[in-house]
Amino acid sequence: MRKLSKVFAVVMALCMALLCVACGDKSNNPGQTNEDNGKTYNLVFTTHLPETGVDGASLKYFLEQVTKETKGRVTFETYFGGSMTKSGETLEAVSGGLADIAFVPEGFYESQFYPLFVAMLPYSTTSEWVANKALKEMFDTYEPFTEMCKKQGVVNLGPVVPSEVVIVSTDKAINGLDDMQGLKIRAMGAVNSEMTMLGATPVALDASEIYEALERDTVAAATGIPVTLAVSYKLQEVADYFIFSGIGTYTTSSLYMNEKTWNSLPTDIQEAFRTVYDRFVDEYSSDDWMGGELRKSIKAIEDAGKTVIALDETEQAKWAEKLESTVADFVAKADSYGYNGQEILDTYRALVEKYEPMDIAYQVYGK
Repeated sequence: MRKLSKVFAVVMALCMALLCVACGDKSNNPGQTNEDNGKTYNLVFTTHLPETGVDGASLKYFLEQVTKETKGRVTFETYFGGSMTKSGETLEAVSGGLADIAFVPEGFYESQFYPLFVAMLPYSTTSEWVANKALKEMFDTYEPFTEMCKKQGVVNLGPVVPSEVVIVSTDKAINGLDDMQGLKIRAMGAVNSEMTMLGATPVALDASEIYEALERDTVAAATGIPVTLAVSYKLQEVADYFIFSGIGTYTTSSLYMNEKTWNSLPTDIQEAFRTVYDRFVDEYSSDDWMGGELRKSIKAIEDAGKTVIALDETEQAKWAEKLESTVADFVAKADSYGYNGQEILDTYRALVEKYEPMDIAYQVYGK
């Protein structure tokens, strides 16, 4: 009997040991929800932007804040300036796992991210803060946006919409639609078709070619860039007028994380990313970042003896009327991609209306 008791005790001990192993620490399992007991993560980040400009520097700041918020548990191996991926390669890099996080300009990915093109519609908002807040809420709560990300195998960490587009002109002040007629102007993408609708003659040129094109009179004007980029290209040396038409932003971009990477992170790390972005979206539009850079850019233009023109609301309404068909075009194209285009439009417009009274972005129009 004693031998049988000993055997039974050994068997029971082995069973308990196996049970403990089976139900033990799950910190290494994908999709875990508990804290990870101090485990550290080194994530790969890629962007086409240089880290020296205001946008690239703000992304670097975001990553640094995540490291700070997580008390050093999350660090980053960074690739700026296209050193890993060009602008049109970023989505593939993050969805395929080459990078854990990427800054993706969605304008390069129409078929994958067409619902986001709602934010590129002219005269939606002149505030990058309002656009960022509206889009972030859609990414967090609006099913077509969350499903759109799932199809690409990514999680949206937050949109980073640039400040509004500006028109630069060499020797012609643009105060209204009459001044746009026949104007030979550099424009790309959706902005190209908008310039045609306004009566101008668009010419496709890379942003890096604008200075020389204006200097040689290849074009008389240029658009499709924010004023901060215009000044970084020193266009105030070759252009006399900088026009804010109220059209709004010309593109959207966002920070995306590979979905598998996201699911492998414990909930406290995921929450740290959310917390940092919630601060970042305000800081990005503050005087420390975009607001301050817009003011500096305008001052640089005026210090060069050049003129800044902001179209009034009456003139903006005339331009908006000329571009009204872009709304119906968006709805129809979104429908063709299998989305409810009108619902997307109504949802975005409602959120813009929600956030505009709280707008903190610098407005050249004095709103």
